[in-house]
Amino acid sequence: MQRAGFILVCVMAAACAPPARAEESWVKQAGTIKSRVVTTGEVQKLEGEAEKDMRNKLSMRRIKPRRGAYDWNSDPTAIPFVLYQVNKRTNLPVYIDNDGLDVGSKELFEHLVIYLTSHGAWGFDEKETDYVSKWLKRGGTLLLDDCQNKGSPFTDCVMPETGKLIPNAEPLVLLNTDPRVQDVFTMLYKNTWPGANVLTRPWQYFLLDNRPAVFFTPNDDGCGWEVSTPPTASNPIGEGIGHGGDNRIRELFYQWFTSWMMFVYSH
Repeated sequence: MQRAGFILVCVMAAACAPPARAEESWVKQAGTIKSRVVTTGEVQKLEGEAEKDMRNKLSMRRIKPRRGAYDWNSDPTAIPFVLYQVNKRTNLPVYIDNDGLDVGSKELFEHLVIYLTSHGAWGFDEKETDYVSKWLKRGGTLLLDDCQNKGSPFTDCVMPETGKLIPNAEPLVLLNTDPRVQDVFTMLYKNTWPGANVLTRPWQYFLLDNRPAVFFTPNDDGCGWEVSTPPTASNPIGEGIGHGGDNRIRELFYQWFTSWMMFVYSH
């Protein structure tokens, strides 16, 4: 009993003693964002733990063209985190698979929305062009995102490659006065459209059978969706990488995408 009492006194004394380094208090630590880049391996591990049943779930697959676009896997956290945001904002289930999809395979026809981003030139070979063209005619939607922002070889490929998929297609500026797309960014939120501020430029789209089938954003949206550190108590949605790391701008990118997804799945 005496030994137990001695131990108890020691424990109480240690608990009441002032911290050795006051500057390391939990208050200060909580207010400091310890930023680090999320690795591709960590993202893949999270995906491996995710539910693989994609039925009745919103999804968007990243694609890997066979010609060019060698950094098609830029912004590796972009799709997982933007779909996470869609889930939280709509309460609709999402399916996440961040691997590069071969659009020259039959697996393409299992998806409704596909996404391509890169800093460089890209292109579809004959088989890919045939598959994607048929997929678009069946109701698929392709989102093209210039990872370079402000114009690049990626943008230079948009018109000729889309012309192969949709013969005689012409790019249309996506405006809120256009009745075909006037709801695209307002399905859930009421705010300014891309191009209404100095940080962004208008999207474009291409029609197929009077349906917007291909969308193009020159604003590097994927970099706006991406995070460089996992969400924390002091920064619940994680620290942004692109567009100055400003969460207000990133929130706008999330709102645009969430409304866009609702538009694509309902039109």
